[in-house]
Amino acid sequence: MVEAGNVADEDTEPVFQGIPEPCSSQMVLLAPAMQGAPQLTPRQYLYHYSDDEWEEFTVEWVRALQWPYVLVQRMGGSGDRGADVAACLTRQGTNGDWHCYQCKHYSEPLRPSEAWPEMVKIFAAKVQGVYELPSRYIFVAPRISSSLSRHLANPATLKKEFFKAWNNEGAKKLGAGLSPGDRAAVESLARETDFSMFAAPDIAWILDLHSSTPHHARRFPKPLKERPAVEGPPADQREHEAVYVQKLLAVYNEKFGLQLKTIRDVRDDARLQGHFTRQREAFYSAEALRVFARESVPDETYTAVEKDLYETVVEVEELEYELGFERLQNVLKSAAEYKVNSGNILAPYVTAQDRKGLCHHLANDGRLTWCKEDPL
Repeated sequence: MVEAGNVADEDTEPVFQGIPEPCSSQMVLLAPAMQGAPQLTPRQYLYHYSDDEWEEFTVEWVRALQWPYVLVQRMGGSGDRGADVAACLTRQGTNGDWHCYQCKHYSEPLRPSEAWPEMVKIFAAKVQGVYELPSRYIFVAPRISSSLSRHLANPATLKKEFFKAWNNEGAKKLGAGLSPGDRAAVESLARETDFSMFAAPDIAWILDLHSSTPHHARRFPKPLKERPAVEGPPADQREHEAVYVQKLLAVYNEKFGLQLKTIRDVRDDARLQGHFTRQREAFYSAEALRVFARESVPDETYTAVEKDLYETVVEVEELEYELGFERLQNVLKSAAEYKVNSGNILAPYVTAQDRKGLCHHLANDGRLTWCKEDPL
């Protein structure tokens, strides 16, 4: 059994425990090495995981499943009583309908003799009032032996083989540590149970689904997919553009002595059309970068780009200028010249237009301002 979270006594009822959040620096995805030995495949990476990493990987995969889970939670160490990850379909947790994910990370394929004791644990947990019996019980292992796979494919055979091991009088008799009363109750419960609840998905399918999550690129570094083409801004201003657009209007009003209030006013002024259009294009380019990053890498990877850019341009933004237009132009020039840390996997995907657009995102968030007397 893999261990995770706080270690509990075997007689202590396990409690739900969350996965500790890694430090932000640990979540920034680095560019993969381009030279040297061939990279490991995702499956080969998994073979080298620790038990704790295997549980974390399992939680990421389970959360990507289409089941309407209310809660997906790692359980508490050696006192987990047969459940490493609980996926609950109701707020009743393991007192209601739930699925049990049992993580087994061995150097060899998981065999029936290693599965039987885990199945006994979940039956015993129900008998002893720790959990309700889960409606599904899934073994999660890098490799499943052919014999266990055959048994799992035929619930009737699985049940027959389980009871063959249960009735074995040898030294490794199943349930030998249970009291006579509990052992009898476990046997009765197991005989009443539909063994189709037990399963063990193929690791290739697990990896395929995991690849749809941002965690995949962090765990299995490789060049990202091609970034989609950036679409131009919509004709009409969207609600989430309000702040940075008003800050641009304030710049134009100050410089040209105007009283612009909407983007329609800007379109009527030939002096401003080109500049304003470029700013909106840059804003939406940066928005497209954010969406691409969100779908490809952990959030911290994108945040690192935004943070480093901000630390660069804020020094320029805080200088003294006669006009907000000068401040804006100098900040945009500084952003265009900024080089994203080459170690960040997003570096090759960030364009000069993105960097300018990020300045408008920062303005939208209230972190940059062009006309200092502007209250926005």
